[in-house]
Formats: sequence, C-alpha cells, structure tokens
Amino acid sequence: MTADVAAAFDETADRYDSAGPQFAGPVASRLVALARLQPGWRVLDAGCGAGAVLIQAARAVVPGGHVTGIDVASRMVARAAREAGSQGLGDSVTLRAGDAARPPFDPASFDAILASLVFYLLADPTAALTRWHELLVPGGTLAFSRGAGPDPRWSPVLAAVDAYAGDAAGFETYVHRPGPLSETKAMLNASGYTGISSTVETVTIRYDSPQQWWEAAVTEGPWVTWRHIPGQRLAEARAEALAMAGELREPDGSLVRHIRMAYLTARRAGSD
Repeated sequence: MTADVAAAFDETADRYDSAGPQFAGPVASRLVALARLQPGWRVLDAGCGAGAVLIQAARAVVPGGHVTGIDVASRMVARAAREAGSQGLGDSVTLRAGDAARPPFDPASFDAILASLVFYLLADPTAALTRWHELLVPGGTLAFSRGAGPDPRWSPVLAAVDAYAGDAAGFETYVHRPGPLSETKAMLNASGYTGISSTVETVTIRYDSPQQWWEAAVTEGPWVTWRHIPGQRLAEARAEALAMAGELREPDGSLVRHIRMAYLTARRAGSD
C-alpha cells in the first residue's frame, strides 16, 4: 500500500492541488491553527505533500523554530522544497523522502507533529500513532486531519470511476479505513496520548465545471485507485464521470462538494 501511495503522488506531484479550487490549503490552515504552534518550536510535517502545512507551520514557528517535512513520494518532497524556497522559507525547513508512519528521527525530537490528509493512506495507523508519540517531547502536540464524511451526492460518481479499476480498492474505501471518529480517539488513548480532542467541520469546494473537478481529482487522493485503470478504459471512466457530475450542477452551472473533515489534537504526557 505504501509503495502504491508513493507511486500515485510521484505521478501527480507537479499538478497536485493546482487545478483551481483548493482543498489541501484550507485543511492545512485549519490544522495549523488548531495545533497552536509557538515560535521556536521544532515541528515534523508527516506526509508533507506539496508543502501546504509545511509553509504555514514554518511561518508560525519563527523566530527560532524549524519544520522538517517527510513524504514517501520523492517528487512531492522536491515540490515542497521549491514551494518553501519561493516563499523565502528555505532556511526554516528541512525536507527528506521517507515514510510518514516511520520517521527516522531520535525520540523526543519534536515539539509538535502535524499530519494533514495522510491518516487514511497509512498502512498501519496505530503503528504510526505509536511512532509519532515516541518522537514528541513530553507535553508535545500531535495534530492531524482525517475524513469524517464524504459528500453523499458525489459517492456514486466516485464509485463509477472506481469500478473501472478492477480489483484495486475504491477511493472511498481508503477514506473510510480509519473507521468512526471514536475509534481514532481510542487508538490515540491506547498509544499513550492525553488531552485528546476533535473538531469536525465542513470544507466546501466549488468547481467551475465537471472538467475542472476531474482535473483536480486525478491529481489528488482518488488517483491512488484510478491510476490502475488502463488508458483506454480511463477515457471511458472520465466520460461517464463527467456525465454524472454534470447532473450535480448548481443553478449557476458550478459544482459543489461538501466534505466533512475531523481535526484531532492530542499531547504526549508532560512527564515520562
């Protein structure tokens, strides 16, 4: 699963979250705000992607702080490095390729660990939570986002494309993998975290057209599944999806998705 995720996001790195409507950016902004980062903190962005959290976190910890980004997709790491450089933040960040679930750092290396739109793609979320706990200083903060509910109007559209991928797991199968929010909180508790809290909010995305939605979808999470569709069949899947999406148009011709997101925060206990 990890290799498949790496391949998918390597293939889409240059186009990720750049098709018009933004999803990763607003989710990252909310996550960074809830993490309450402080100047001088050392932060790990686990699964940094194109750098949405990385850049906002770097701004939050100046002066004196530093953000390390790690991602299994090496081309995403390169994209994040370019983004940080273009924002003048190159001295405040370090980037490296690696598994977000098993970051290769010493225990108690970070004041905070953030993971945005990553949890549902981890092969073993419980193991990741345990490893992140080890990497936090006593009293350190973990903050991550995960899906709380897809837009049910769009589920048939996504499922129609998934069907062309044969035996590959459907995209919403990944989205539902973490299970109910209560199970995620139980995992945090079992991994030794304290002060566990969650905030559930709706993220609204508006597309100008079905074509714009498709261009976004094939650079984001659904590509983990859809990359398994053979070329000619992908064209057929696109045509079917565009027709179905067209039926969801608003009166002004746009398309809207309402995605429920959960933001979880927790701490490593203040003493060992």
